[in-house]
Amino acid sequence: MLYLEAILALFAIVDPIGNIPMLLSVAEHVPNGQSQKAFNTAIGVSVIILLLFSFAGNAILNNVFHINLADLQLAGGVLLLIIAIDHLVFGTLKKSVALSGTATASELGCVPLACPLLAGPGAMVTSLTTLEKSGPGHAVIAILAVFGFLWVIMRFIEPIHRFLGKLVCMVFSKVMCLFIAAIGIHMIMAGITEYMKQ
Repeated sequence: MLYLEAILALFAIVDPIGNIPMLLSVAEHVPNGQSQKAFNTAIGVSVIILLLFSFAGNAILNNVFHINLADLQLAGGVLLLIIAIDHLVFGTLKKSVALSGTATASELGCVPLACPLLAGPGAMVTSLTTLEKSGPGHAVIAILAVFGFLWVIMRFIEPIHRFLGKLVCMVFSKVMCLFIAAIGIHMIMAGITEYMKQ
């Protein structure tokens, strides 16, 4: 059950289906039709970022910034709430990955696809808190499961987009935002609870 919760939490943050239109938009800027190379790079870089942050993030936070999990839960919860509200109402954070001009497939795979679109602050915080609360196994399985599913979507992204349509992708993305907001509230309350225990 904890594995499923970890996977669903990260799935809501990464939002693979809701991000299909954005992924296609970014792919248009890839030269010579190398969009699949950009997608593969994005998956690899995203997994590396989240694994590194999951395992090294807490040590960095404690030793460099001198903050603990409760601080991170509060800050991460507020961040997720802002992301959810912004996407539901304005969508400016999503639009910030729009590109002008062209770049190589590897460059686009790293920025903006891997970070900040897929392995952004929300995904980092969610992965780290999953590891701290449920253990490294849950965090690793959640990351691999979500990005494995995302790789399949990227592999067949155009037929999937044609089948679902822009409206379905948009509605799914908005529904995911409600879950992101709920996860943010849960993290805020968990952080406040930890502070009250001190």
